[in-house]
Amino acid sequence: MSLFQTVKQFRCSNCGGEITLVNTRTRYVGCQYCGSVADARSEAHQVITKLNEPSKFPPRSFVKLGMTAVFDGVKHQVIGRTCWKSTYKEYWSEDGESGYSDETWTYDEWVLMSEHRTYFYLIEDAEGYAISQSIVPANPNRPAQSVEKMRNFNSNASERIQEHGHSEVTYFEGESTYLIRLGDNVHFAEYRQTRSYIVETRLGKDAQPKEIEFFVETPVARRNLLAAFAGNPEVDAILQRRAENRANARFWQRVFGVASLVFFALLAYSLGSGREVYTQSFSIPMAPDSNSISDTPQLFSLVQPFELKPGVVRMVMRADMPANSDTWVGLELRDQKGEVANVLEDTFFQESGTEYWQEDGESGWESWEESEREKEQYYRVDEPGVYTGKLYVIPNAKGNTQVEFTVRQVNMLSRYYLTVFLVCVLVFLVLAVAAYSYR
Repeated sequence: MSLFQTVKQFRCSNCGGEITLVNTRTRYVGCQYCGSVADARSEAHQVITKLNEPSKFPPRSFVKLGMTAVFDGVKHQVIGRTCWKSTYKEYWSEDGESGYSDETWTYDEWVLMSEHRTYFYLIEDAEGYAISQSIVPANPNRPAQSVEKMRNFNSNASERIQEHGHSEVTYFEGESTYLIRLGDNVHFAEYRQTRSYIVETRLGKDAQPKEIEFFVETPVARRNLLAAFAGNPEVDAILQRRAENRANARFWQRVFGVASLVFFALLAYSLGSGREVYTQSFSIPMAPDSNSISDTPQLFSLVQPFELKPGVVRMVMRADMPANSDTWVGLELRDQKGEVANVLEDTFFQESGTEYWQEDGESGWESWEESEREKEQYYRVDEPGVYTGKLYVIPNAKGNTQVEFTVRQVNMLSRYYLTVFLVCVLVFLVLAVAAYSYR
């Protein structure tokens, strides 16, 4: 599918491949079948130079010669590609130190011509895509001799050069208004703000600047680029697959989301319920003399023997006491050898009252209540047997305290529920990321 009418069509004089031109200004054409560069304006279309084999430089992704795209409502067509290899220095800064490291990089530069016969470049490399547009800066300049600083194209402020070096041509195909030869190179320097600003210099035979151009590069996401190239059969197939993959990911995301909720509910039920093994209530009398209350816990009662089987048990201690008072209660759980297997302790309290408030010209009394009346703990039983215990207390100075101690054998499926729940959550998150990536 071509946006423009064909202005010339002929066969490559080297390999016989069919070449079609759409740009009236094209002077040279790189054959995508054999790598020859031919004179497009001569009658014989003679080969002027030979580049590398096209098989060594396949397109990196879906972008191909002849494809059409729409950017900012304007139709464009891909008419050329130049492959470059850069040798450059890149600025780095870490732990208070900085400098420039030697780097190499390769990238493709696609030429897109609009329906208005204007141009821009699509840069494609291993990290993604960027749109490169030629600009006429208010403050055109090249780096100083130190090659570390240059002036901002617009504000004239000093800018740190992030990269500088040179790029040379390794392959070319499509249409060009100037002759492109293997090894042609440009020197460049780049500084960055929200976008990258680049100055490119082509040197003449005397090593003096022959041509200077300025560019601004704006990154573009792959999904946005696919949307721009929609309408090309190859791209439509990719978009269709992405839509199907997104729909599948969302479907399974919902499935595993529901599964996560189900197994979370089962896990909560298995941990919060279970067979009651033992329960005992204690009535702790008020301290006879509040002035003589010691901070040292006192043995109050023995816990009656009960049998536990291997697995997980849930021990719960609940206390009820008079308002605005507290009671410390501790329970030692002992195994059949008389050794302490677990300890459950806490300071239980129940506070309430009223307080005066005033704000923004209004005032009044409000009631408040705060309490800590229950303590629970999970304990793993490895050895079955008969267990007992001792209850220690620091009596309440304001009244009697009622304490209830309960032991439940937790459903052993809780470990299975927990494992499946975590797996479902992990798969749900992976599918959520996948669905997002297929946008």
